[in-house]
Amino acid sequence: MSVALLFRKVVIGAAESSLDVAGAALLPGAWPIVKGALTPVLDRLKQRFGGQDVTASTQLASDAASAFERDEHLQELFRTNLLAALEPVVRGQKEIGQDVQKLMLIALGNTKALEDLLGGVSRIEEVLAGGVSLKPDDIEKLAATVARYVKVNDQTRTIAQQEMGQVAGELIKRQAARIEARAVELIRDHKLDRAADEVREGLVLVSVLLNEAPSDTSVRVLLGYFYKAMAQIFTEASSTVEANLYLDRASEVFELVKDVIPADKKTIGDVASAINGIGNVYYGRGEYEKAIDNFRLATTLVPNYAYAWHDMFGAYDGLARRGKIDLKELRHALLKTKETGQGTPGLDAGYIAQLENTLRGWEQQAAQP
Repeated sequence: MSVALLFRKVVIGAAESSLDVAGAALLPGAWPIVKGALTPVLDRLKQRFGGQDVTASTQLASDAASAFERDEHLQELFRTNLLAALEPVVRGQKEIGQDVQKLMLIALGNTKALEDLLGGVSRIEEVLAGGVSLKPDDIEKLAATVARYVKVNDQTRTIAQQEMGQVAGELIKRQAARIEARAVELIRDHKLDRAADEVREGLVLVSVLLNEAPSDTSVRVLLGYFYKAMAQIFTEASSTVEANLYLDRASEVFELVKDVIPADKKTIGDVASAINGIGNVYYGRGEYEKAIDNFRLATTLVPNYAYAWHDMFGAYDGLARRGKIDLKELRHALLKTKETGQGTPGLDAGYIAQLENTLRGWEQQAAQP
């Protein structure tokens, strides 16, 4: 049995009964250890499945198990948790029961150390499949192997933390911002599958940061913009229900930032971004006047906010498509976009030329008798 098979048996069994019933039936003597190691993995899959409890139905459990089997990093998270939970147990327990023995074998996997200890993979499978108890010497060696792997993991984590230092959050944040800008460009080019991949990657990054520091307003704002981008993707794909779902999520995030964070010198940019995000939500719902009100407020707070000027131009373009052509405001929004957007991702010369063509089209239409 591998960690993937153990996970599948537990979650599908949980969907048919309950988590504790399924786990206790599988490895009764080691279930508290498994449950503690499993909980963070289930939480992560719950986020991946839109907040749904993956043990709520057999289908969800099967889908979650398949996702787990495809995700090697998630498997290693489970394995790391198991080893860490096993280490104090095997270190302090004189007699180690069969279930704990099996769990140690599962957690270690088909490593060279385990093959040397038991005499090959076939022997490992025999022990896992049957009720064979290991000899005391083998149990002692197995416990020592678990302790050694935990020590290696701890040493590796220490090295990683030294490399991360204090800049890891900022690096991830910048990478997430670049991903969001790239996703928007892909949406403009109607490359929806690639855009969706970028958004999912960005959501993972911001989720990592928010899990560590949920009070980080700039990351909250990024989360809102990823939700907004996903709404755009579903809108382009004519999936109205899903688009509205992500617009609601984006709105909730942006409102939290706007209402909770004071607009002082330190946070004014985040507040303006949240207000601009609210404008994007209104735009996504076709409420262009309300969108413009928010874009205008965002540019009042941060006059050189290029994206807000760009989004304002888009909202006035939306009104023009409804027969309300306001050339003065269209020209002003585009001028400010060009003035403030130099070097800004997603506002390159080629894209600005497209906006200028849009403006010329409205100018020509307005000039017609």
